Amino acid sequence: MTSLDGYEHGTGEHCGSTSLRNLATHHAWDFDEPTCFGLASGLGFTYFELPESPHRGFFGRPLWIEDAYFAHLGIGYNLHRGESWETVVDRLRARTAAGDPVLVYTDIFHLDYFDTDTHFAPHTLLLIGIDDETAVLSDSEFDDPQRLPLDRLRASTESSYVFDLANRHLVVTDTEPTVGFADAAREAIADTASYMLDPETRDRPLGPGEHGLDGIRQFAADLPAWTAYDDPQWSVRFAYQNVERRGTGGGTFRRLYARFLDRATEELPELDPELAERTHGIADDWTAIGETLKDASEVDEVSAMDPQLAEAQAAIRDVADRERELYEGLLAAVEE
Repeated sequence: MTSLDGYEHGTGEHCGSTSLRNLATHHAWDFDEPTCFGLASGLGFTYFELPESPHRGFFGRPLWIEDAYFAHLGIGYNLHRGESWETVVDRLRARTAAGDPVLVYTDIFHLDYFDTDTHFAPHTLLLIGIDDETAVLSDSEFDDPQRLPLDRLRASTESSYVFDLANRHLVVTDTEPTVGFADAAREAIADTASYMLDPETRDRPLGPGEHGLDGIRQFAADLPAWTAYDDPQWSVRFAYQNVERRGTGGGTFRRLYARFLDRATEELPELDPELAERTHGIADDWTAIGETLKDASEVDEVSAMDPQLAEAQAAIRDVADRERELYEGLLAAVEE
């Protein structure tokens, strides 16, 4: 087979929320990408070490958003991890042959169609078919489904370079949501706010690194010392990319979440529209931080980066304070 009958591929802002949006289209759940992102509690922050250049990385999202989406909507699913490739590929063949897209978690380094020498994971996409020894993939970054040898898909899903993916994949087992939008949105917003304020309060696997507001503050604290790395320009450039590029939707995912809050405000009377407005402002602040990081990455002399890194550090600390106030406000609103 080449792909699932009736499946509609589409690109988007972020790999995870685009995959969820494409699933929503396939199963007639009728959610756009920002709505999927918000219902997945997509906003977050994870700051982590890397074994070599660029040495440090961060995501403006937690690592568990896809399964949270299904849990909030009461959609049946099975999340598989740590199984042998032989077990995994048998399931992938069976599920796609039955007409079910499968959500898989990958490292783009092994996805040959990216043509990149940078490890970046988890990059989430949908497997929509297997043709002999070739996987057919619906990837948010590309206008058309991509074809990849199964052994390269295996290398991508078994990667442990950034995070230990361990053949992680998710299968939808019951396509009918049992929770309405308003209740799902309330729970998702509470998850987001609680996670950012105190990640340990959420019953979800966090993975390595610093999470939530503590992760943002650790990023700020470490940033000036990045000049000691062997290639500081690339480290800072990579940070800029994690703010504005690499599937963030702009503003370290804050812009996507603000658009979700725009919709949620229309349906949840307890949400003050000012909370969405503040989120848009925070997204703009992160975009400005990204521009400062980009400028710093383009200097010729490492010592010339110091003023810009100090400026970015101060701005990151300030936005962390503003985010704390935002999450306190969101949590108070939906838990009244």
